[in-house]
Amino acid sequence: MKKSVTEDVRWDLSNIYRGLDSAEMKKDWQFLQKLIESAGKYFDDNQITKGDSKKIKPGKALADKLAHAVELMNKAYTMYVTLDAFVFSFYSTDSYNKLAAQKTSELEKIGVALKNLDVMLQGFIGTIGANLEKLYELNETLDQHRFYLQESYQQSVYLMSEDKERLAAELALSGGQAFSKLQGVVSSQLSAPVAVKGKAETMPMAQIRNLAYSADEKTRKAGYEAEIKAWETVREPIAAALNGVKGHNITLNKQRGRKSCIHHSLDVNRIDEKTLKALLSAMGGSFEMFRKYFKKKASRLGEKSLSWWNLFAPVGKSERRFTYKEACEFVVDNFNAFSKDLGGLAACAFKNKWIDVYPRDGKRGGAFCMPVPKTEESRILCNFDGSFEQVLTIAHELGHAYHNECQKGLTMAQRSTPMTLAETASIFCETIILNAALKQAGKNEKLALLETQLIGASQLIVDIYSRYLFEKEVFDGREKNELSAGDFCEIMLKAQKATYGSGVETKTFHKYMWAVKLHYYMPELAFYNYPYAFGFLFGLGLYKIFDRDGQKFVPKYNQLLRSTGLYTASDLTKNFSIDITKEKFWLDSLNVVKGHVDEYLKL
Repeated sequence: MKKSVTEDVRWDLSNIYRGLDSAEMKKDWQFLQKLIESAGKYFDDNQITKGDSKKIKPGKALADKLAHAVELMNKAYTMYVTLDAFVFSFYSTDSYNKLAAQKTSELEKIGVALKNLDVMLQGFIGTIGANLEKLYELNETLDQHRFYLQESYQQSVYLMSEDKERLAAELALSGGQAFSKLQGVVSSQLSAPVAVKGKAETMPMAQIRNLAYSADEKTRKAGYEAEIKAWETVREPIAAALNGVKGHNITLNKQRGRKSCIHHSLDVNRIDEKTLKALLSAMGGSFEMFRKYFKKKASRLGEKSLSWWNLFAPVGKSERRFTYKEACEFVVDNFNAFSKDLGGLAACAFKNKWIDVYPRDGKRGGAFCMPVPKTEESRILCNFDGSFEQVLTIAHELGHAYHNECQKGLTMAQRSTPMTLAETASIFCETIILNAALKQAGKNEKLALLETQLIGASQLIVDIYSRYLFEKEVFDGREKNELSAGDFCEIMLKAQKATYGSGVETKTFHKYMWAVKLHYYMPELAFYNYPYAFGFLFGLGLYKIFDRDGQKFVPKYNQLLRSTGLYTASDLTKNFSIDITKEKFWLDSLNVVKGHVDEYLKL
């Protein structure tokens, strides 16, 4: 979709701060620094640190001391996350912005100091953990933070010494975090010439990747070929970045006594091995179903085997394109049909310009939503091109914003949501929009919408599994030695062969998907792949309950979103009589997808 010359919808940040060098921002920045200093003094004076559990005397004084420490950390994180979101809003949309880069670096150092306090508090909680039950009764703040405190106690066994944790946090700035920034800068500034309808045009990578959704196969293929060539030119620095990030992750997990990087991932996601095994088993069993879909799609496009550049190709007679205004109206109308609260949140986001809409040079690809705790708002980045897929992306990110909205009034510790549950609202919102479009569609449009639905499902099951396999093998290999760009390509192709299999033409597999996905480049966050599949299938399961229960489902759903930082995933889902440790639940959700595949094959 071509936007008009004057149209350039960017997010409005003015109600947070008026600029990176504004007086209001400087004031909050100084407040955060003083808060961290005063918290540090309080921690030192009151021995908020790892100690001898035998010397602990449970009582009101201890309860109040711990509660004050928790309150200090909540205040600090509220301010830090706000400032981080504000600075990142500039850095993610303009990687050429020198002031944003400088502020990012400065804020990272503040983050190190905050992390050091976190380590001290967690060590203290570990020391007094056996007495926590007695302390809950003595202080209301502690009682309200039961889950946070209990989880901190359990995870405290994986802390290194405070000196080592401080050193690790400081070294991360020049290690894992620096490598993560390298991938972000290189990918956001990467551009390449693409021949579209006989005319060569230089485009940023985010725009090139959007060509995969073009109705014209020559354009899709040209985009794919240009993308592969472009990644080829930067493969070495990005490979260095991936080696750095994964090496960082492996080293710290070993030092902290973790069995493996996946062990840490399970704890972060608040699930166990049994749950992951059930999820992966159900996903693996669905590959043949998806391969039938791929083969049918290939035949519709006149191919013997589906080419990679046709994975996202539109199929069917619907060629509807949305202006941004039309996308907003479509989303709000259909969110309102679910609940006025959801529709109202979307309308507020559009009206108040919470969204940075279009791709441009220096702006990151993909999409994300970030909370702004100070104003109890969110900000969303997307790369809108007028396709229905991008309408779904907006709905997805607004789901995250609604999740944030449901957690208003909670402290930062109470809001901490695992990645597995963080995708619940986003997938649910996508489902609302897709189902609404299907209901409105005539026969000519239905195939196109089913196509969109199955493109998304195949990415969340087949492609996500390939990412899991890739990352697992990378960790195994990186533990022994550094891996080359060629190694990463080989591992990626192997993972795609295992998942896409005969459904996609092997010669066209995308060997540089490891360079594309920013999830691989998060220093202390491994395996940010299967949580998407978890969220997708869990969201489908919840939507089935909504279909059955109607409006009485909505309050329970809102409460679930509000509570994602207060329970483990399995405890929270039990409220809906769902057992995520059993493969049956995941298979039941996949049966919904099977129904869509069967319908697609018949049309």
